[in-house]
Amino acid sequence: MISNHLNDVERRRQDAKDLSTQIAEFLAAGGKIDVPEPTPIKFTSTSERRHPPSFHRPKVKDETTARVARIREMAKTLTRNEICEREGIALATLKAIASKHAIRFQVRQKIGTAPNKVPPDVEARLVDQIKDCIAGGMNRSQCCKALAISYNMLDRIVRDHKIEYPKLKFAFR
Repeated sequence: MISNHLNDVERRRQDAKDLSTQIAEFLAAGGKIDVPEPTPIKFTSTSERRHPPSFHRPKVKDETTARVARIREMAKTLTRNEICEREGIALATLKAIASKHAIRFQVRQKIGTAPNKVPPDVEARLVDQIKDCIAGGMNRSQCCKALAISYNMLDRIVRDHKIEYPKLKFAFR
């Protein structure tokens, strides 16, 4: 054996001999060396490692389990946003509870909405404001910024209500 610490090996060799003689004397005198049984390895699942056990008081733990049971029942028929409204919790909190307790929610129905549509009363107000912008001498992009609407919405309102609003001509410089 080649060792960088040969002096240490030589120094400890004498200690090892002394220890082995002490063990032999102990066993010869009727002594017994107890070897403990190895403790079994406890495997933890990935979800247990990801979500450590909670250290709640019993009352808080009961409230939490009751809330989880309510959410689990509501998840069968409601969407995440509806559950948040009923429980009065944030969406992030609901997602955390769902990931910890393996709860799946209903997917909301896709509602087809027409682009750039607003309620009729809002649209009537926008028509009046667009006419005020025309009277003020604003171009279309300035009007969009002033009303905080998209250009496509402005264009649709102008077309639907047949408002005369000229477009800017391209200027070559």
